[in-house]
Amino acid sequence: MTQFIESFATQQLLPPWNAKQVQISGFAIRLQRQLIVDYLEKFFNGGYPDTAPFLYEPLPGKAQFGLLTYSAYPAIRTGTTGPGTHPVSGGDIWDSIRHTEIFLAFLVHRRAISVGGVAPEPTLVWLHPALYSDNDTVVFSSREIWGTDMFLATIVREPNAEAFHVDAGIVAVKTFDPRSVDELLAFLHIHAQLKPGLALPEILAGNPDLKRFVDILGASGMFAGGAPPPGVPKTVEPTAVELNNLKQFRDAYDMGTAIYRAIVASQASYSNVGEVVFYDTSGIDLAFMWSDSMGEFLQTILGAAKPVPGRTDPADLGPPIEHVEDWTSAMDWDMDRIVVKAELGFAFVADVDFKVLATIHTYGTAA
Repeated sequence: MTQFIESFATQQLLPPWNAKQVQISGFAIRLQRQLIVDYLEKFFNGGYPDTAPFLYEPLPGKAQFGLLTYSAYPAIRTGTTGPGTHPVSGGDIWDSIRHTEIFLAFLVHRRAISVGGVAPEPTLVWLHPALYSDNDTVVFSSREIWGTDMFLATIVREPNAEAFHVDAGIVAVKTFDPRSVDELLAFLHIHAQLKPGLALPEILAGNPDLKRFVDILGASGMFAGGAPPPGVPKTVEPTAVELNNLKQFRDAYDMGTAIYRAIVASQASYSNVGEVVFYDTSGIDLAFMWSDSMGEFLQTILGAAKPVPGRTDPADLGPPIEHVEDWTSAMDWDMDRIVVKAELGFAFVADVDFKVLATIHTYGTAA
């Protein structure tokens, strides 16, 4: 067997990770309950070939929210060290790397299933149906080691302290056709303006459906380090919320089948949280660009329909106004957009620790 050669790249592949002064912006969007049910049935509750000993359910109530999050990591490093004998590293932690990620997540309840039935007390977990990073080392590690379905993206933030403007693109196909080619297509546009003095009580007063979702964020430390901003009391929700994802390796000869499939639990915690601010919700411009590569996600997660001239609001046709004649961008913006309403927007800076907790179920190993 070829000897494994340690390097600065491979050392950074292994969790746990710690990141300092991460810049985070989050946007709450409303999701359809039935689409969450369908997603859970397809990816978590169905048999493959056996069923997991868990039942995943949407949170109670009609109002369901997802969190679209932008996180810029200026310095992230692994907590794993070498054996201490390598002539270069000496077992020390390697230098930090930088990456930016964008993901959409939503909260669900996971209940344990046993011969006695379904456990009455649920565990609150996040699921990530979409996750992107601009660092190929992070993407490789996430897909092949941690096991989440992360994709490589181009993520560009406009350097403007007064506004938040981020665009993202992936190498994809605009229209499925035998002669189509892969190209860098824009898929996300976010523009938001800070509103000095805006507080959560003011936001929640006009949108009471958000109350439970914001309480969970505050209690979990998602944006306030376990101490919610004024007007948002702590709740009985757990102080740490875990993430569940499917780790899969597909069959090279049958892409509808996985040769390995497991549910992996992980956790991100926040510390040294500061600079919590809120965006003017009425002024948030959030849109996904329609391409055939993005169509399944837009339909099955966001419930969007492909824009059709004559049947679609003309205001939703074409790219965002900033990119109508954007000839300098490396991304192709010549697509129609799916406008999504953001019902809450916030930003903060924090240190982030990420760790993999356990593989809580491996499919196909039941007796």
